Amino acid sequence: MPELTRRLGGALLRNCLLLAAEFGAILLLRGPEGLWVAVLLAVFVVGAAVPHGTDAEFVARTAVALAAVGVAVLGGITWERQTLHERGREETAVVAQHTMVEDGSGHSPSLRLRTEAGRDLPGPVAMDLPVGARLAVTVDPGSPVWALGTRPPEPLWQAAATGALLLLQTAILARLSLRRPDR
Repeated sequence: MPELTRRLGGALLRNCLLLAAEFGAILLLRGPEGLWVAVLLAVFVVGAAVPHGTDAEFVARTAVALAAVGVAVLGGITWERQTLHERGREETAVVAQHTMVEDGSGHSPSLRLRTEAGRDLPGPVAMDLPVGARLAVTVDPGSPVWALGTRPPEPLWQAAATGALLLLQTAILARLSLRRPDR
């Protein structure tokens, strides 16, 4: 019984550490100018390291890490959509700047938008519109989150997918933590 209690504690601790890393990543990825590559790489590394102390092999560690990255990405998308669904205000944005960006295979347009209220919207938009053109946008007054178009519907499938990944991740970690090592 003490062995099972120790293993359950380890499973709980591993899951809590991974959930904390995922939540931190979701906070860092808010808005279009997040440090996507660095943050998701860090989540992958944490996800691969969490099973330390178990007899998890490469495939199991990679499965946990990929599930963690999936939770961070889908959780961030769900949070932003829910925020815009609940608190989003529909506004009109004006194209403030039009540039051409080299993307390796040629040049593509990049726009900077500003709402009529004077708020600069972070992140470039890959559309080809002239300066002064107007677009409908939805903005959250309390965060950098915004999206083109009208208020989005409630993100039900994104929330369901995030929940499914969390269940899968918890099941994998519980299995790895509670499994007896081969002797």
